[in-house]
Amino acid sequence: MRTRYFGWEYVFEHIFQHCDRDGLWNGDAASVAADFHVPEDEADEMLSDLADRGLIEKLAPGTFAVVKWPERDEPGEEQEAY
Repeated sequence: MRTRYFGWEYVFEHIFQHCDRDGLWNGDAASVAADFHVPEDEADEMLSDLADRGLIEKLAPGTFAVVKWPERDEPGEEQEAY
């Protein structure tokens, strides 16, 4: 039984929330399947869809990079006007 909605937005949000500061996520279809209670082949298709959309990129088995970062609401220290 699915406990969470399994759409690309939710899967991307899950990956984004669980990646490190460099945007690297150590997960795979099996971990997505377990977190969303879906079959592993469905999770693999979802990861492929996210890669096709240009949101993530597979670097190695079990490691993905988040390619599209959300815009920040406030400027960083290096962007502040003086």
